[in-house]
Amino acid sequence: MLIDKLLMFSEAQAITAAAASTNSLDMGPARDIGVGEDLYVFINVDVAMTDGGSDSTLTVDLYGDSTTSFTPDGKQTLFTIPAVSAAGTQYFAKISPDFAAQYRYLELYYTPNTGNLTTGSFTAGIINGIQKAKMYAKGYVIN
Repeated sequence: MLIDKLLMFSEAQAITAAAASTNSLDMGPARDIGVGEDLYVFINVDVAMTDGGSDSTLTVDLYGDSTTSFTPDGKQTLFTIPAVSAAGTQYFAKISPDFAAQYRYLELYYTPNTGNLTTGSFTAGIINGIQKAKMYAKGYVIN
């Protein structure tokens, strides 16, 4: 799985309440990304979700819009991630073939379904191929 830095929505983004991804993507005026290929949104659980209970879930939607205001003009629900997902768990969802071509701007929107979370962080982006490699929490600090 090759990850393009310019196609990243979130990089270890902490989610404790409903929030948009840190980054939105400008697909440009042509919007012909991935013509003839399947495109996927991937999410990696960097820090497992916690809250007062164990039945929490996190819904992740892909929003599309013609402006950066993200009202949004279109939405595709991608994932419902259970709170019991361990750090390093990966999720993949195929983007509807016309979705990326239909909207100039794309972003993810994270919604906790049973109240706010205490912890949880995620890395997400667009890829064109899935390689199910196990990712582990980093054990080092970069200064």
